[in-house]
Amino acid sequence: MSAKEEIYTRHAVRGADRGKRLADMMKIDGKAEVLDDILVLDLSEANFAGIICASLLGEFGAEVVKIESPQGDPARQITPFGVTVDGVGIPFMFEGRNKRYMTLDIKNKPEDRQVFARLAKKAAVVIESFAPGQMDEWGIGYRQLSALNPGLIYVALSAYGQYTDKAKAAARMPDTDITSQAGSGLPAQMGAPATEKEPYTWPLRGGMWAGWYISGLSGALGATVALIHRQNTGQGQMVDVAGMDAYSSMVGIPASIGFTWEKARPRIGVLDFILYPYGHWKCKDGLVAIAAPRDHDFRALLKVLGLWEQEDDWRYSSDRIPDILEQALHLHRIIEEKTLQFTADELVAMALNYSKKSARSKWRGGGVPIVMKLMTPEQAMENKQWHVRGAFQEVEDQKLGKYTISANFVKMSESPPRVKWVASEIGKDNDYIQNKYLSD
Repeated sequence: MSAKEEIYTRHAVRGADRGKRLADMMKIDGKAEVLDDILVLDLSEANFAGIICASLLGEFGAEVVKIESPQGDPARQITPFGVTVDGVGIPFMFEGRNKRYMTLDIKNKPEDRQVFARLAKKAAVVIESFAPGQMDEWGIGYRQLSALNPGLIYVALSAYGQYTDKAKAAARMPDTDITSQAGSGLPAQMGAPATEKEPYTWPLRGGMWAGWYISGLSGALGATVALIHRQNTGQGQMVDVAGMDAYSSMVGIPASIGFTWEKARPRIGVLDFILYPYGHWKCKDGLVAIAAPRDHDFRALLKVLGLWEQEDDWRYSSDRIPDILEQALHLHRIIEEKTLQFTADELVAMALNYSKKSARSKWRGGGVPIVMKLMTPEQAMENKQWHVRGAFQEVEDQKLGKYTISANFVKMSESPPRVKWVASEIGKDNDYIQNKYLSD
């Protein structure tokens, strides 16, 4: 074995050892659940932002009690293509993890509101998604509950929040994924560019339930920071999550562009005129995503695709055509003529090889064109990466049977999240909650 081969072998062994050590470090068994002394009451109804918020807290060990009417949360019936298992929709099966289930008819029975108030007195977090002001009218809003429990963290999720004239006028408007996205202004800028023949091309949503997940994550983050504040001061607080705020804050570039350029960003389809090339291109066997945002990344992409003769035409374009769609489409077609000559795997390999050589060569300018195969859900599930990192977990319920869910969304060496059980039967834990929290 040559000296160079020995060095490469030693580095490979070190890499394998490091990977194994890190994988072992991230294992869940015997690790702390940092929220295991926290009681969370999930009173969200027909609102997956609240349900997701509670699920995230439950993965870190909180005792989450899902409170629903005796008929069940309507969210149980929200499901793609009407597919349910024993009357439970697929999304609820996913987000029903790590929760206890209790029934209270707080809409119609004052005595059940009093039971809820007794529970809230012992809780650390309450999550609700009713119309702003509705819980106050029932006598169990933040104002009343914080008087009973000054350390209570009260997470309220709604479309426009708990104040402002817009929030008041739209108080009865349900907070849904699609309304959060529509109100952000982003879908109007996603989809094929408008043309004279088709001035009203369809806008596109940003993925399945992106709005609800962002609101849920925002609520969980707010609750977590509020728990730290409570630990330091003993004070609870209200966490007001507006779906419109949450989604808009995550996709704020379109609004910023409007202020900067003093005109709205046009719909640009597969193009991105801020960081271009940055989008999707056809190849021999499907599609690839390409990102070459910086000037030297763009020049590197031209070299990878054998398009260096184009460098003269684009040399002085520092940000690759801001908002001239015709020019952007022209460049898109030039690139696609090349990508169509290769498979996705070939294009990925070409970019990686160039990047490796660029890192070792002072003459290549450090450009890094990023190429990624556009996966179907089926292809993504076959990726070994998911399984090595435990991104999916098989769970089992007595009534629903076995099924696979995404789990443990973040890896942590000392206090990782985990899915311990799924239980989605209405009122399943009434006796448990009565004995543990309401027996005095």
